[in-house]
This record gives sequence, structure tokens and C-alpha cells, in this order.
Amino acid sequence: MIRTAFLLAAGFFAFDSLLPPLSNAQSQPLSSMKWEKRPLFIFAPDSGQADNQWSILQKNMDGLKDRDMMVLTVTDRVTARLGRAPADVSAADLRDHYNVPRQRYESILVGKDGTRKALWRDPVEAEAIFRIIDAMPMRQREMTDG
Repeated sequence: MIRTAFLLAAGFFAFDSLLPPLSNAQSQPLSSMKWEKRPLFIFAPDSGQADNQWSILQKNMDGLKDRDMMVLTVTDRVTARLGRAPADVSAADLRDHYNVPRQRYESILVGKDGTRKALWRDPVEAEAIFRIIDAMPMRQREMTDG
């Protein structure tokens, strides 16, 4: 069990090092959510693509809530699908911070510590997101502490 957790963590950190660097355009767009929520940003050129990802995730609503996730779609505006989006954060702010061009589709998972954990350029199943979250040390503590 410990060996498996170690291998998952090692793979997780290796994966994160392959992600493109974040912009310094804005320090932390959702700092008010730090240590409370795990945001998943769905960046999409249009609402149709964002709606497609959201429909995939909705099938696992209990899992999203259990992992303290919030889901925001970012098209020409920021829309909260699960949780509440801070009023002072714009789509442009988020696109600048995460270096996501307007025409690109990306889903970005951010941990409770405020750092980017994973990035997908195609729609992703909830189980894949859950595997990454469940390998995080903070989530491991949450699961054992109840």
C-alpha cells in the first residue's frame, strides 16, 4: 500500500513538471479559496465544449463534492457549475494566469494549496481526476481522518 502510494505520488510530481509554466500576470486568482476547495477550470472556446465536459462530470456529483471540488467553466465569462466563483475574477484573468489561449480547450485541476496539479486538453472522465486527487497527501489525510 505504501509502495503504491509512493509510486503514484512520484508519477504525479513527474507529470506536473511536464506542464507549461504559469504566467506571472496575476499572483493567485482564487486565493480566497485556498485550503478550502480544489478548483477544476474548464477552459473552452465556446459553451458547447464546456457543457460537454460538465455533462461528463455531473454523473459523479457525489465524488466531486466529497473531494471538496469546485468546477468553473471559462469561455468569454466565468460560470460556476459547482461552488461559487469569486466576483472579482474574470475569464481574462484566469486565461492570463494559466496561459490558456482563447481558442484552446483545457481542463486544469488546482489543489487546495493553490498549485496546478494536472492539465487535460481533451474532455476527461471524473475517475481520472479522482485518481490524481486521491493520491495527494492532503486527500490521503482527509480520507483517514474522516
